[in-house]
Order: sequence, then C-alpha cells, then structure tokens
Amino acid sequence: MDRILVADGNENTVDLISKMLFNSDYEIYTANSGNVALAKIEVIKPDLIIIDTEFSDISGFDICKKIKSNTETDYIPILMLIAVETKDVLLRCVYSGVDDYISKIFDGTIFLAKINALLRVKHLSDHIKAQYKELKEKNEVIDFQLKMARQVQRSIIGKIDMSINGAKILSKYLPALEVGGDFFSVKEIDDSHIGLVIGDVSGHGISAALLTATISMMFDNMVSKYSMPNLLLREMNEQFCKLFKHTGNEMYVCMFYAIIDTANYIITYSNAGQVYPIFVDDDKDDVFELEIGGMPIGLMSESFYETEKMTYSPGDYIFFHTDGLSDFFYKKEPDKFSTKIKECLKKYTVNYGDSLENIIEAILNEFYDYEDKNKYEKDDISVILCKL
Repeated sequence: MDRILVADGNENTVDLISKMLFNSDYEIYTANSGNVALAKIEVIKPDLIIIDTEFSDISGFDICKKIKSNTETDYIPILMLIAVETKDVLLRCVYSGVDDYISKIFDGTIFLAKINALLRVKHLSDHIKAQYKELKEKNEVIDFQLKMARQVQRSIIGKIDMSINGAKILSKYLPALEVGGDFFSVKEIDDSHIGLVIGDVSGHGISAALLTATISMMFDNMVSKYSMPNLLLREMNEQFCKLFKHTGNEMYVCMFYAIIDTANYIITYSNAGQVYPIFVDDDKDDVFELEIGGMPIGLMSESFYETEKMTYSPGDYIFFHTDGLSDFFYKKEPDKFSTKIKECLKKYTVNYGDSLENIIEAILNEFYDYEDKNKYEKDDISVILCKL
C-alpha cells in the first residue's frame, strides 16, 4: 500500500484531500506544520508528499530543498499545492526540486491523475533501486570470489626465484584483473633436467583462473612421464579435448615447453601456439627467437607437435614471456616488438649480468610504466628469465 503524506497548515485542505484519497487504497498521513512534516517524512518515508508552499514555521519550498538534498529521501516525489500560479512561484518550485504542482482550486480528476503519475515514477524508482541493490550484492559476491580465485591461482602459480643445477630462474607476473589467464611452472625432473613451461589460456577472470588451475595440474601430473616436450603437449591436448568436449565453449591453451639438460647443455623444446622465447648467446653476442610452430591445445583433438634441440653455454640467457608484454603497444606490429625486445635483452643482460630482477625491471620499464595497473588492464603479463 502506497503511503502519502499530506502537509498543509489549513486543516480544511488536509481534510479535503484525505477524504478524496480515502477510498483509493492509500495509507494517508497528515501534518499541519513544516517541522511535523519533516519529522514524519524521516520516520515513515512516504511514497508521495503533497505539500503546501507556506507554513507558519518554515517555507514549503525550504522543506522540499531539505527533502531533495537528503539521499535517504531525495527519490520521494513531491506534489506542491500552490495558491497562485505565477512565474515566481513556478520558478521556486523548480529550484526547490518539486516534481509537479497543482492549484489549490483543483479538479479532482486531474489531481488524482497527477498522484497516480507521480506514484508510477516512484514505483519505477523503487524497482531500479532494488535492482541496483541486487546487482551491487551480486558484484560483492563476485569480488569476493575473484579474491578467493586469485589466492588459489597464486598458490598454484607462485613466484619463481630459484637456482637449479647452475641455472638461475626468476619470474614476474602481472594479472590484468584480480585473476588472469597466464600460467608458468618450473620443475626439477631429475638431477640434470629442468622442465619449464609458460602459457596463456583463453579468456580472463574466474573462468581463466579455473582453466589455468586445470592445465597446471595436468602439467604437474605429466611432466615426469614424458622425456620429450612434443609427447607431453600431444597428451595434454588429447586429455584437454576430452575434458572439455561437451562444454560448448571454445577454450584453448597456448604454451611453450622446454626441457633443459644441465649436464649436457642441451635445450629441447616444443610449442603449442605460444609466443617464441628469446635466446641470448653470451659468447657470440647474438640474440634470436626459438622459432617453432604448433597448434594451441584444445583446438583440434589430433594435433602433432614438433621438437627442436639446441646447445647452450653457461652464461647464456632465455627470456620467456606471454603476449601481454607486446600487445599494449605492438599488437599490430610484431616485428617491431621483436626488434625492440631483442635490443633490450642484449643491452640489459650486459648491463646487469647476474641480477635477473634488474634485467626484468628494466625490460618492463622499456614498454610502459607497469606500476600503473591501468596500463596493463587489457591482458596479463608473465615473464621468466633464465640464466643458464
């Protein structure tokens, strides 16, 4: 039932309006002074206020200003009763926030029509506010879930800062949202072999976090079973396609997997649609990409992957990264990015040597101020630098 407050210093006017509305299924409240009206408005929060322009204690226009300046009552529609329809009075109605007005000598049909119109606006306002509240509550739940998903993802991915068999490895991860779609891992397969994987799943947010968790667990379960990177990628692709066969969503994973043989100084690697890592030959003062193709995991159930091998010398570097590093400025200019990142690696590996952290910081600063999250909100950024 709609609540209507009728506020007028003239008791006859209050009685007249109350009687007119008596059979209209409204809950009627009355006030014969401005302060009483303000007090009742504060308590009952009426759905409509019908108010006079003047009271003995306070102006009706001032009451309207107070109502509209309060966020708790500003949405309540006001119908003002005016004695004389002059330009000055109408301007004061506008400046006071009055929603509509009617002469005190009014036609009953028009009066009820105005009331119904204002109440429709109030109902719509209430509906919008209720939807906004519901949306806000849902967003709060989503925000909480994002934070929880981020904690889970962080526990799965973690930061890499280690030395294994003479190789130093350091990672840096900047998610675009609370959670992202990048993943990476380093595993000590045996006394002389290190498995290093980096990749990017389709999408962002919670769905991407779940997908990275799935692919990370799949990798962990398979890494010790396959001595060749291409065989591991092939098996992961088959399992991934089976797992998501009936979801109806196009989900896929790009990843690069390398096995580093620290005893014989050999790197064996395969690729599933991931951007190429960059190798820095310290002896020859040469920088080049480890170019090898391959279908992203999840796009075709029967995909085959190639394997390449190369030798390295102690002191060489490999720089792994996801496409978030290049896409902000160089999405449409991959060759330009390739040239610049090679120049940066050649420069900073010489300048900073063993300080992998300084090399990574310097490279990121070359592309943008990564301290500002707005700069990388479009995609995740993951980098891994390995000094062999």
